[in-house]
Amino acid sequence: MKDRITYKILTACSFMLPINRWYLGNAKGWFLRSITVNYFFFGWIGDLLYMDKIFDEAMAKRGFTNTNIRNEQGR
Repeated sequence: MKDRITYKILTACSFMLPINRWYLGNAKGWFLRSITVNYFFFGWIGDLLYMDKIFDEAMAKRGFTNTNIRNEQGR
């Protein structure tokens, strides 16, 4: 199970390399994001704004839809 707090920290630190997407297993477009400094920060800002949605979608793909997990993490 991936951790929401770790994902938020990685998202905040991923302005150069998309390490937050590697953490979730979403490597689609990683090379282009790395070359263009995460789409000249627009991709990074988008990830920051939608980090909860992206995390929830990635966990739903893996079958983790239990809201108790989110409640234990303080959400």
